[in-house]
Amino acid sequence: MAMSVTSPMKEEANRHNDLSRWYRDKKLGQRLTDQLTEALNESLEQVFGYHMLVTGADMGLELSRIGKTQRLFRLVTRANADQPLQAVLGASHELPFATDSLDALVLCHTLNMSSVPHQTLRECQRVLVPNGHLFVISFNPLSIRGVASGLRRWLSRGRRHTKSVSGRRLGDWLSLLGFSHAEPLYFASFAPLGRGRVGRLMDRFDRWLVRINAPTGTAYLLHARKRVAVHLDSGIKVERPRLISIPLGKAQEGVPVPRHVSRSQQDGAETT
Repeated sequence: MAMSVTSPMKEEANRHNDLSRWYRDKKLGQRLTDQLTEALNESLEQVFGYHMLVTGADMGLELSRIGKTQRLFRLVTRANADQPLQAVLGASHELPFATDSLDALVLCHTLNMSSVPHQTLRECQRVLVPNGHLFVISFNPLSIRGVASGLRRWLSRGRRHTKSVSGRRLGDWLSLLGFSHAEPLYFASFAPLGRGRVGRLMDRFDRWLVRINAPTGTAYLLHARKRVAVHLDSGIKVERPRLISIPLGKAQEGVPVPRHVSRSQQDGAETT
């Protein structure tokens, strides 16, 4: 049973449904689901805690088998009785959770669908506990599919329903909000072409591109952590500020301090 917390945006709900159908019906979407499930399974092995929230489109990820959190929530934009996870009705830019209450957050194209992505990230920063984990899945605008889609929109003067942000720009946004982050991992540069010889060669080529983390992938996964100190005990590299050397001034001459005089020397001085 879903908790009614805030009125969800109908437009965002429609976008989520369209993207969910794309993942379910398209071969490229199915390949992305398989590769992202494997990557998330490996990344969430290091996440321990009580509460994890998943937002965005239903990509077919089997998140109930992933991670080591005790309670797994699913943010939905409309009530759905078939939702296997514990559903919470709300909007991504106004999360219905208390400050510092979630151990992990998974954004499934949430930033691509949101009309206010910066506000969504600020909400993620608010609800995560210190050192909490943030996993962002987003379309790559520099991928083969991203460039082709942008060119089609430009030629047709069509309206852009999904907003893609590059991994570098997303990293800048997260740094401003006090997150440390790893390099984005890219997946699925090409859709499957069948079981023929050409299809097998392209499948092998796509796996090679994933292995070397080529920035041609259709989507990427970025892992970030809410930073509370300069050093985080994790595999994520944190840039430390450069130390400024301050020259020491010369010691000033003062009144000389008399040395300690022993009792025998004092007696000798008194007899003289």
